Amino acid sequence: MQATHPLDRAGQARSTRDWSIPDRWLAHLLLWPAFLTLFGVFAYPLAYSFWLSLHVYNLTRPPVFNGIDNYLLIVQDMRVWESFAVSVQFAAISLALQLVFGFGIALLLARVVLFRGLIRTIIIIPLMLTPVVLGLNWKLMLNLDWGIINYFLRLLGFSAVNFVNNPSTAMASLILVDVWHTTSFTVLVLSAGLASLPDEPFEAASIDGASGWQKLWYLTLPLLRPLFLVIILFRSYELIRVYDIIFAVTGGGPGRVTETISFHIFSRMFQGFQLGYASAISYVLFAVCLAWSILIIKTVGTHGAAD
Repeated sequence: MQATHPLDRAGQARSTRDWSIPDRWLAHLLLWPAFLTLFGVFAYPLAYSFWLSLHVYNLTRPPVFNGIDNYLLIVQDMRVWESFAVSVQFAAISLALQLVFGFGIALLLARVVLFRGLIRTIIIIPLMLTPVVLGLNWKLMLNLDWGIINYFLRLLGFSAVNFVNNPSTAMASLILVDVWHTTSFTVLVLSAGLASLPDEPFEAASIDGASGWQKLWYLTLPLLRPLFLVIILFRSYELIRVYDIIFAVTGGGPGRVTETISFHIFSRMFQGFQLGYASAISYVLFAVCLAWSILIIKTVGTHGAAD
């Protein structure tokens, strides 16, 4: 077999290189489909909804430009602020309970030796369920007449409770469903944080005679503070814009007791056909969530720089 001279191989490589697609054009060829997909999925709907927020449009007549009148109307619309207050109440109570229960379960899991993987799998199961299916199941379990929870209440000698249709218990029922559904996210994040804590500070505290509570308060919680802030960032954003569980469990009722701002936007958009006004409310909600996210991210960054 005749060997190829190195100069001939270099010439062949240059020849192949001349006929190939230049790297710059290849990069454009690979990037543009992804860019156009992102533009179609995110940028275009955002731009179109902002355009709608500057118009009066109800599907039956052509859009009429009215400038920022929709945004000025929001300031005077008490129903919007009441729905926003319901969202804040729901998010604050649900998030506080998820942090407390999630941290408690994560501490217990850190001490479990046997079947730890199986227990973690069981805890994750609610997070894997579809919110609408989960909400419908809880609605059946909370039913006044044939729900399993009222069955056990009657069995124990208590009166049945109309959880979903009673204004005094509807919000609590909704919070119960959401806490059961998403506390596992808090457990997963804090369990990973507890497993990554350094041993040296705890060993030094033990030598100094610190109690378990003192190590928890002065070491564990401060070291886990960035993770708590990340959980607050992700979960508060999800809780403010939650819609599916509310639709499945209470439908925003009874009355408007559980009508959050997302549910109110849905009502304006698809029941009142006020597309422009609903888009304006959506952009106000977007601005509030963006400001809250920036505040939490700056807090995490400040804490990291201080460490």
